[in-house]
Amino acid sequence: MEPLFENKTDCSQKDYDIFLESYKNEFATSDYIYIIVYIIFFGICIFLAFSKKEYILGIALIAGLCIYLWFKLFRIAKLVEKTKESQKNGKFFVNKYAFYKNFFTIESTQGNTQFLYFKLYKIVETKEYFYIYVTREFAYIVSKDGFIKGNKEEFSKFMKKKVFTKYKNRIKSI
Repeated sequence: MEPLFENKTDCSQKDYDIFLESYKNEFATSDYIYIIVYIIFFGICIFLAFSKKEYILGIALIAGLCIYLWFKLFRIAKLVEKTKESQKNGKFFVNKYAFYKNFFTIESTQGNTQFLYFKLYKIVETKEYFYIYVTREFAYIVSKDGFIKGNKEEFSKFMKKKVFTKYKNRIKSI
């Protein structure tokens, strides 16, 4: 079977840093909305617990809120910083992508992998890259300059059809 699109992406430290910043920004807005809702909910519950003299419950709710806030506010930032530090060793990757009608494959130093389009978490298009999220915390970086077969415009249209509601265009208009 012949692939519709082929891409070879060489990822440098700069490319990876751009991705990490994009990742942090991609999930910041949705996380902040959830944080506000949870703070209001926990605040009401804490107020009710203390007003009913349920001090242990109130303290447990405060602890629960603190744990939740740590996970939502600091975990992603710490994860991004930790990942940046671990990548300082100078080892970068080259991935070869082949996109077929119903799935795509990735050939890398870790081996070959295949994914069905409908199982993807999200695809984000930026000015220079496509970020193909397999899960919320793991994505493949596809360079727009790396197309061997096909081009970035056709690929963008193709992916929009395959994952229509999961496709996000983050190209900043000038």
